[in-house]
Amino acid sequence: MNTEESTQSNKLVARAQNGEQAAFGQLVEIHNSQVYGQILRMVRNPEDAKEITQLAWIKVWNKIGTFRFESAFSSWLYRVATFTALDAIRKRDSRRETNYDDLEETKIASDSISEIAPPEQVRNLERQEIKEHFLEALEKLPEHHRTALMLRENDGLSYKEIAKRTHCKTGTVMSRIFNARKAIQHHMKDFLK
Repeated sequence: MNTEESTQSNKLVARAQNGEQAAFGQLVEIHNSQVYGQILRMVRNPEDAKEITQLAWIKVWNKIGTFRFESAFSSWLYRVATFTALDAIRKRDSRRETNYDDLEETKIASDSISEIAPPEQVRNLERQEIKEHFLEALEKLPEHHRTALMLRENDGLSYKEIAKRTHCKTGTVMSRIFNARKAIQHHMKDFLK
């Protein structure tokens, strides 16, 4: 986003913070396709992405008063969208886990259950556990490290593009991503032994 677009967004944000819904509508028009694209890359399902994008915009409307113009509005917006998507992924996975538990109880009750879980079932549980540990590690990262890593890994942006989007130097972006990866590896080292 160039300086002119950033200035335009900031003016619209200030008006939206004063309760002007038309200004907020313009922000949605300007940024919606990028927000949707980011969420789609995370959830990989167009219908889910549409629903989560709407949830993200509701959160943005409810939290717009907390935006302090200390960073680019787009950076703040993408963080809200990313966390909304991560919450939705966690909830979806939790529902799947609950369904699995119900299925398991049914199997136990039917007396036809094997004492040894099939290999695919074990692998699925291991993948779920790894994912949970990864998300836990991601949540513990400082916000600017997490944002840089998500823009690199989820959006596939170059270091230069991330630097432009987050308004910092390319070297800073590289350092943040390096430190984020190192912290996640450290968090998961005991788990992956």
